[in-house]
Amino acid sequence: MNNSAEAISAGAQERLRRRERDVGEYIREEPLTALAIAGAAGFILGGGANSRIGLALLAIVGRIALRGAATSFIVGLVSNSDNQNPDRAKACGESHGNRKDDHGRTDFRNPD
Repeated sequence: MNNSAEAISAGAQERLRRRERDVGEYIREEPLTALAIAGAAGFILGGGANSRIGLALLAIVGRIALRGAATSFIVGLVSNSDNQNPDRAKACGESHGNRKDDHGRTDFRNPD
């Protein structure tokens, strides 16, 4: 029984280390988003949402964030549908490999 408790403890410690590493990676990769999340959490926990002005500010920021998330979702859907159906892109005359305005970028080219 002692071994199972040690295994659970070791597993929990490993998950905590992974979570800390994931948070650190997220902050390095998305510093502005992490700052915005921290600022919003501080605003709410600090009591900023208790006033009318605070609630109005929170509503405005929430709408902006929701609009950005919806836009990213729609762009993701559209780009995934183009990647899943390469014949459609060729039929429409879109060939990422032959575009002259890509300035040497390769992150969006098909691996063909």
